[in-house]
Amino acid sequence: MIIDNDLLNKLAYLCRLELPPHERDTMLHDLNAMVDWVNQLDELDVDNNLVLEESSKLESTDLRSDIVCNLLSHKDALALAPSSDSNYFRVPAVKGVTTHTDLSEPN
Repeated sequence: MIIDNDLLNKLAYLCRLELPPHERDTMLHDLNAMVDWVNQLDELDVDNNLVLEESSKLESTDLRSDIVCNLLSHKDALALAPSSDSNYFRVPAVKGVTTHTDLSEPN
């Protein structure tokens, strides 16, 4: 797989990046180097069972018990909150977040 300018434009759009013209060549080079490195993983022999045999030696039965306990009651947690209302935590409103995001392709 080779990353060209068209694919770079699509990736930049999906990532919401604005790539200045002087950074495009560097970005193309770096992305293609990453893809080449990942392609080298295809050359590895992963059909042997050595990894499975070695990983079984790491398994242990000396695990702690998973015990459910309440360390902090709801009332105590509300008492520690900067602001609360009845049984709920009050937090500041998130500003600048829209409920609808347009993910259509650019023209």
